[in-house]
Amino acid sequence: MQNIKFELTLKKKGDGAERQLLSLRCGLFLIPGFYFQDFIFKKGCTFRHTGWQTVRNMADMVKVEHLKKNFGDLEVLKDINLTVAEGEKLVIIGPSGSGKSTFIRCINHLEEPTSGTISIAGTPVTKKNRLEMAKKYSSMVFQQFNLYPHLTVLENLTLAPVKLQHVPKDKARETALKCLDRVGLKAKAGNYPAQLSGGQQQRVAIARALCTNQPLILFDEPTSALDPEMVQEVLNVMIELAHENITMICVTHEMGFARQVADRVIFMDGGYIIEEGTPEHFFTAPEHDRTKAFLSKILH
Repeated sequence: MQNIKFELTLKKKGDGAERQLLSLRCGLFLIPGFYFQDFIFKKGCTFRHTGWQTVRNMADMVKVEHLKKNFGDLEVLKDINLTVAEGEKLVIIGPSGSGKSTFIRCINHLEEPTSGTISIAGTPVTKKNRLEMAKKYSSMVFQQFNLYPHLTVLENLTLAPVKLQHVPKDKARETALKCLDRVGLKAKAGNYPAQLSGGQQQRVAIARALCTNQPLILFDEPTSALDPEMVQEVLNVMIELAHENITMICVTHEMGFARQVADRVIFMDGGYIIEEGTPEHFFTAPEHDRTKAFLSKILH
């Protein structure tokens, strides 16, 4: 990480006070118990004010080192290196076939890396421990909803906590109803997936991810299978989640969502991370020619 000299005024706050979290292009400066009041840079380092959040932990949630993934002779990911801080909202964009979905599926070992390491909360994920790591740390929302059609909405939400995390049924049911309420679907708890719209099913899938109470949620193009009129209802739920201390890694083509929610945006192409930065930097002053060409075709 680049060292940049800066001046700041720190003001101690009480336990109930809000603290401002600044996401810097040069990294995340998190000082538990303090409040970023004034920021005066000595060099031209840009920053983004991401809202008022409690500063909790300086730990990395995800660390990817020299990740490569081949399918036969096809090299899909080529030496990917990335660190995602706890509570960070990371959005990955890029053209189809750039490796975005493969990358996010490698994080929880739904796709086994060809080489390189992926660590979650400081622990390397391996073929041997991947199920235990997934149960403890991460959940995923897919392009397709992947709800069990023969189970009710409530039963879909309680299945993993009861069967995999050994949560008592009453507790799992209570949590599931709270999560359904958060996505505006508590009244649909007794319905079956076929009785819901596509947008409602994807909101159920997000509620299912919340039920496991894991600190990391991976989103693999969660709106791509939806009719256009249903996209916003799902994005609204994700926007609300972004206010919480959940680490979110999201592959999406929704540029408005990236602008509104992301702490950092990554552009992938050809199996590489081409460029990354804050939304302000990324959408207004991209540096790489490939990024500029991509954005010129999708931004209006």
